[in-house]
Amino acid sequence: MSESTHWNTMVSQGKRKQVSVRISIRQKAELEREAEERGVSRSEYMREILDERSRIDELEERVERKQDRIDELEEQLTERSQIEEKIENLPDRIRGDRSYQDRRQRKLDEGSVTQRLVWKLTGVPVDQTD
Repeated sequence: MSESTHWNTMVSQGKRKQVSVRISIRQKAELEREAEERGVSRSEYMREILDERSRIDELEERVERKQDRIDELEEQLTERSQIEEKIENLPDRIRGDRSYQDRRQRKLDEGSVTQRLVWKLTGVPVDQTD
């Protein structure tokens, strides 16, 4: 017998229609075993499986929304880490800027009037050593 599934709708029985399905022996055995574990008939178990499809769709949508939120939070965390790194490096940068300002001021203080006039046009050669 092939592994294909065959559906055949039968007559109505109240609110329900009887459906005939052809499945493999292995699938039938699995359904019977699972139904027995739950303590329900095979038909009731199959109805439960069909009813759970909408719940699965809802859960998949929730998982997708949660994953989107996780992705958003990971982006925010990356941005925050970059900002924190900049903040951590800020004292070194400030010290470097102060050091530059100190060197510039010292050079200006030590320079002659002529040098200061030239530096006003060309910029103070802070990184040059005499």
